[in-house]
Amino acid sequence: MKEKAIDKDKPRFINPMQLHNVISPIWQEFEEIEITGGGEPILHPEINDIINLFTGKYRKIYTNGFLLKYLPKFEEVNISRVHWDSNINNTFYRSIFQNELDDVINHYRRIAQKIRIQTILLKGALDTKEKIMEFIERYEDKVDIFMFRTLFPKCKLEKDKFVPYPEGLKHPKIKLDATLDSYKRPLFFVNTDCMIHKTFKY
Repeated sequence: MKEKAIDKDKPRFINPMQLHNVISPIWQEFEEIEITGGGEPILHPEINDIINLFTGKYRKIYTNGFLLKYLPKFEEVNISRVHWDSNINNTFYRSIFQNELDDVINHYRRIAQKIRIQTILLKGALDTKEKIMEFIERYEDKVDIFMFRTLFPKCKLEKDKFVPYPEGLKHPKIKLDATLDSYKRPLFFVNTDCMIHKTFKY
């Protein structure tokens, strides 16, 4: 929902009214909406309007863990973390402002019906089966789904830290995310230009 504009200094936000006009013709063609993008969707100044725009759909919102006191209730939050230790997590996100994961989970438990933790497997973070299972054991009583994925095939970020899926990774709350590796179901992508794209723009 937020990405850098051409000048690379000023963030560009999707316009809720334009978004409404774009999705109206395809409203009956989708049941789920994922609010994500190259930034922190929760920081969109009109995020409440965007969430409410999709009332009646299954709404998933991605966040790096920012906390807003007033948000409409929605169906699912996807918390992006590469490690439960904030110091390790922040080295990958290049930020010192990440909230503690326990605080993030407790905050969104009051707002979202379901909590999913979205994790990219990276060397130096969750890079072994043992670490992954320890991560799950720490939070399985508070989290509904643990989603793990490898780096996107076309993503150049941290290629030297690529970690494959460990063998024998089994747990009832584990899912492996291959959504963007291949398009086996119809997907609509709307960027801040408020145009429908056939593929995800990295």
